[in-house]
Amino acid sequence: MVNLYDLTKGNYHVLRTVSYPEFSDSKIELDVQVKAASDTEWDTKIMIRGTYNGPTDIVATKDYQLKWIVDGKKILESGSATLELSSGKSVRQVWSSTITPDKGFDKFPPAGELINVSISPFKIDGNRMSYTWEGTVKAQGK
Repeated sequence: MVNLYDLTKGNYHVLRTVSYPEFSDSKIELDVQVKAASDTEWDTKIMIRGTYNGPTDIVATKDYQLKWIVDGKKILESGSATLELSSGKSVRQVWSSTITPDKGFDKFPPAGELINVSISPFKIDGNRMSYTWEGTVKAQGK
């Protein structure tokens, strides 16, 4: 199994579209460029466009899952997560992405990978947010 850093050495471009099934008029597009400044630091530029008309009291995320498959020199990603709200309700988030490494990649399971992630509740302090991310990666079909 490989992760995005192993595949790209921290240098890649992502085009992602995020939608919210309960809020059909909400759609966000992200255009992300990541460049490795070192082995532990990345310069990330994100352009965000779109509309979100859902609740804003998001406190945590659960059921985070994504799938990667290769299409030539690109990774096609599809994913979903449940956003938990302070009210106890939740909102479903789904996305699709195209990830293009700046340089090609040669080690990737032909059938793709399935990734399950556990994310701790968000800690918000003013304009800072932190969380713990833990995941498992499996070759698709295993």
